[in-house]
Amino acid sequence: MEYSVKYLSASGDVVYHVDGVFTIPAASSLSPRLYRRGNTVFEDSFNSHQLNPKHWHHEITCWGGGNGEFQMYTPEAANTYIKNGVLYLKPTFTADKFGDDFFQHGVLDVKQQWGSCTAAQDNGCRRQGAQIPPIMSSKVFSVASITHGRVEVVAKIPKGDWIWPAIWLLPPGWPWKYGAWPASGEIDIMESRGNVHLSEANGATQGVDRVLSTIHYGASPSQHRQQGDSKTSKTGTTWADSFHTYSVDWTAGHIRMDIDNQPVMAWTTPSQGYWSYSHQSGTNVWSQGGNDAPFDGKMSLILNVAVGATNGYFQDSWHNTPHAKPWKNNSPTAMMDFWKSKQQWQSTWHGEDVAMKVKSVKMIQY
Repeated sequence: MEYSVKYLSASGDVVYHVDGVFTIPAASSLSPRLYRRGNTVFEDSFNSHQLNPKHWHHEITCWGGGNGEFQMYTPEAANTYIKNGVLYLKPTFTADKFGDDFFQHGVLDVKQQWGSCTAAQDNGCRRQGAQIPPIMSSKVFSVASITHGRVEVVAKIPKGDWIWPAIWLLPPGWPWKYGAWPASGEIDIMESRGNVHLSEANGATQGVDRVLSTIHYGASPSQHRQQGDSKTSKTGTTWADSFHTYSVDWTAGHIRMDIDNQPVMAWTTPSQGYWSYSHQSGTNVWSQGGNDAPFDGKMSLILNVAVGATNGYFQDSWHNTPHAKPWKNNSPTAMMDFWKSKQQWQSTWHGEDVAMKVKSVKMIQY
């Protein structure tokens, strides 16, 4: 997820602190299995009846995440709940709560409705009529943060057209160490698209049978750079069929992301540092950092389920069956075009299949 919000995180104490030695699986058949000493600073198996506010913060806003997404994030129980030891982050229809007429004559004051608004950009705290997002969903931030370590999330990703789940890391609080996005870095452990039949013109899959891992950085949005890779599920399966362990092993020397201990992306820190490697210009905002700056600062874990976007994450040229993408990314009415075409995609949203289900989270500081 590309992201640039000024999110104010409340301070929190370490929840768990257990010394241990953690096994890092081999990146290939030729590389060694590594052992690192670390401390488990946070662990949640979701055994309570509701999300613990000492461990997690909700995003609450209509802001589209900088990507023109079609959801608002709420603390509603319908969007975030725990059942049988599993956390559910579930998108729902705004009309189910406020009625269809809300998109004609309604006014949504986010702070008045839920007591807080965490991102004011792009009228994130107040929308009316056709500018109100047609989807309500969930995005949560961990209070705990680490610098270099390991994060493991056992999750089952959602299935349904135009759903965009993500498990990722961003700096906590504000101001960020090196400035606004992407100057302070972003680590995307897992992203996917919920469509079952989505592909490029050449037939390459872009749906729920493919997951992506990416890092983002740059002195400014105009100098944004990224490295990433993806992994496709076995033929006849999707990543939404069962739970998988999504993890990152993050050190000064590398960032490696796995599914079930099998590498998706293995990235070595450039020997000359990211500034020179990526040919940034202007003042070096990472000059006071380590060789791996901007990936040498604290980061918190984010879990969220977005829907749609106009930034190109769902490209206009891709093929989706049985119905084509119902909006154009450059359309000023893209969000309402999506909603007015709900008869095309609503049949692909089946109950709790549209939710990201999370069994456990672990954050380890090396």
